[in-house]
Amino acid sequence: MSVVIGGGISGLLTARKTGGLVIEEQSALGGLYSAEDFQSLIIPGLPPFIHKEKELVEVFPKADIKELNPRVKLFDDKHLKSKICPECDQIPKWLIPDKFLYVRNFTEFLEDLSNGIRVVRGYPIKIGKNIIFTNRGSLEFKEIINTGSRVRLNALLGRAETLKNIGCLILSLRLRKKIQDWDILINGKSGTTFSHVIGIYEEPLYYVYSFHVKGKLPDTERVILDMKRSGIIESKQDIISIRARYIQECILYGDKVKDSNISIKECGRLGTWENFSLNESIRSALEC
Repeated sequence: MSVVIGGGISGLLTARKTGGLVIEEQSALGGLYSAEDFQSLIIPGLPPFIHKEKELVEVFPKADIKELNPRVKLFDDKHLKSKICPECDQIPKWLIPDKFLYVRNFTEFLEDLSNGIRVVRGYPIKIGKNIIFTNRGSLEFKEIINTGSRVRLNALLGRAETLKNIGCLILSLRLRKKIQDWDILINGKSGTTFSHVIGIYEEPLYYVYSFHVKGKLPDTERVILDMKRSGIIESKQDIISIRARYIQECILYGDKVKDSNISIKECGRLGTWENFSLNESIRSALEC
């Protein structure tokens, strides 16, 4: 039996391809894109942008894809990389793609992808010869495919790599009315906690990204205050509802080693420790 560590997009695709079992500790499947009920609307955790149709249509032929031409407003974008990830070679493509192809039925894709997948809720604590031990028991396996945290796998295997990450706070906001001047705001100013505000729905729903580079972790109240100071909202009363989600391994970088003695396949964004776009995550799973 194949055992897949991680229930994100890559993990679910890999499990569907191999008929394997998924080990996932989070309650919702889908990783970064896991769907949530937000004011009677089911929305993914991140905006479902792709930059080309090929990969998604290959795994989900019913994909309803619409090309957007968002109005983008920039503030001090020349300092954006140093604000988000000063040690990275470039800003990850999943933040702002070259082409805005919006998957309108993405939550349907998640449901389709999750159907029939066997899932063990838990996390691995030890890997032996043909057996993996989790906090919920043990499983025999023929192969292990890791699409979960490479850092956590390294701790189990005793593999030494210099891997680093930047965390991010992602707010989902429902405002009383849509912002009229822009659809995407990118703010590179160092004194402002958030870097991106993205609105892609007909409803006044927005994703707000704040990255933790150094110092104190970003918190919801500070982000809302900065949105008020920036003129995006007039007061907290402009916000009907809000959801906050912190992702520890949001932006990935560091030095990996190629260890031929490790027989575990490593795929997806976290498994390969690459800042994959949604397209690249799907392609990684298909080629795993």
